[in-house]
Amino acid sequence: MAVNQMSRLLGRVRKVVTFFHRSTTAAALLKDKQEMLQLPPHKLIQDVSTRWNSMYEMLERYLEQQAAVFSALTDKTIRRNIKDTVTLSDEDVKLAEDIIQVLKPLKMVTTLLSTEQLPTVSMIMPLKHTILESLKVSDTDTTVVKDVKHGIVSDFINRYPESDLTLVQFLHMSTALDPRFKSLPFLDETMRINIFNRLMEKILEYLSQQAQVSEEQLDMASISCDPPAKKAPISELFGKLFPVEPSTPTPKSLSQMVKEEVACYRQVPTLPVELNPLAWWKDNESQFPHVAKLAKCYLGVPATSVPSERVFSTAGDIVTAQRSSLSSENVDIMVFLKKNLKLN
Repeated sequence: MAVNQMSRLLGRVRKVVTFFHRSTTAAALLKDKQEMLQLPPHKLIQDVSTRWNSMYEMLERYLEQQAAVFSALTDKTIRRNIKDTVTLSDEDVKLAEDIIQVLKPLKMVTTLLSTEQLPTVSMIMPLKHTILESLKVSDTDTTVVKDVKHGIVSDFINRYPESDLTLVQFLHMSTALDPRFKSLPFLDETMRINIFNRLMEKILEYLSQQAQVSEEQLDMASISCDPPAKKAPISELFGKLFPVEPSTPTPKSLSQMVKEEVACYRQVPTLPVELNPLAWWKDNESQFPHVAKLAKCYLGVPATSVPSERVFSTAGDIVTAQRSSLSSENVDIMVFLKKNLKLN
């Protein structure tokens, strides 16, 4: 029943939008009505079956222009051209408003996770928790709203199942490496401790791999190393009379240093969510050198495929029928400049 109501609502809105898109007379009349009613001169949005957020945008724009649409559809200049197109009833409008309220947080999440200027993988788990909290069913919800909420929650759980320990652990560690979300308030203390313990293990694994690479490079470099430098004359004269007492600090193991560093990282205040965590790591890398190395590996992972799809779109804008003779090397350079060059 709820699915039928949603389909009927979307079908009615879609017919109205299609009518104004296809009729230049209707589009001009709608613009006049917008000016008369002092509404924004926005065009109606047609939804696309492969993009759920286009459905949200279509409903949102229709509600914004509802008065102008109704006024235009009842105008005698175009009414004779209307066949099956009808305005929404009060019940339909109320349903559309309810659906908009349910989908609005998801629209915000989609926009946020599509950014390229901030780390996004670290936001997945906090956003999942926030969305699930906002989708809790209340007694005032209608049957349709309850069904929509249940459907979204079920999809979330299927996409991020707790049984997939590798994925869940990776996402939690990515969140822990983001100074905005490292407090992990949506987890209990035991889970937080486990996440940071696993973080220390990963850091030690990473440092061990780097050490092996460094040893190999050192072995190669030692083949052509210079002989040790001779002592300065002043050292030969006074070295025995004024010997330098070697300092003997208690050496700390690498494991202990990493443990203390992670503990110190946990104690620093969290970063406000509107600030850039990459800039924070740039300023604090010297204070947490080992944690910073792992943060570079994890926070560079995008949460969605949107950034890569934008690269393909950029390449399509560059290689056109008039510029089809560009070499692949030049295309690569132009795409790189387009995506990375910041103009003041």
